[in-house]
Amino acid sequence: MNKILSVLFFFLISMSALPRTDSLKIVAFGNSTTAFRKGVDKVYSVRLQEKLTQAGICVRVVNSGVGSSHTGSIKDNDFAKVKHAMDRFKTDVMDFRPNWVIINFGLNDAYQDEGIQGKPRIPLVKYRENLEYFIKKIKDQGGNVILLTPNPLGSRYEQFRKSQVEKYANCVRAIAREQKVALVDSWELFNRHASASHAAGDIDFLYLDGIHPNDLGHELIADALFCSLVHLLSNESANSRNNAE
Repeated sequence: MNKILSVLFFFLISMSALPRTDSLKIVAFGNSTTAFRKGVDKVYSVRLQEKLTQAGICVRVVNSGVGSSHTGSIKDNDFAKVKHAMDRFKTDVMDFRPNWVIINFGLNDAYQDEGIQGKPRIPLVKYRENLEYFIKKIKDQGGNVILLTPNPLGSRYEQFRKSQVEKYANCVRAIAREQKVALVDSWELFNRHASASHAAGDIDFLYLDGIHPNDLGHELIADALFCSLVHLLSNESANSRNNAE
């Protein structure tokens, strides 16, 4: 916590030296682990809004989460009859002209409807292509990206499904390194918190149902996003001040 307060202090000092700007716009773009959900009082986008506002940062956080959505189009896989990421990228992300976009997909992309021998809804190669497309378009518009890995699965899910999701989490980590974008590793975050609080491997207490985070899970994600954003915004402010000088 002291590290967080220290970073926040230097951020606020650096911000005070800059002319006042319009409020930040942040879009949380994802699936059901981003979307508002019955049984969760405050999803991570709401918690992030509150944390940034309480820190004195003028911000609007838009929740663009849709349950059952994957990174592709409904033409790629129509198991879930919803607007998938490609189908709604313009209206749910780009039209807001956000400063930052949090991208949180993978659980539905990785899911194998026909079991262990079945194909994932969105193959890993296509998943990578889709995320890279979003990143490029956001950067071209002048925005920034924070990638979230998919969170791990609870005990009710078979090992082959856990292993499959981990491949998609590893892909997100690789993209973050290659594209030089920020990363919040939900997979590691949840497992690390579980190991510190419960028996190793027992993460069910972070979920409503073994896959969707409960309020504690959303708080972990929101806190990690807050720390990441404060650090990134502090660096931005310092760079702007140096350029102004």
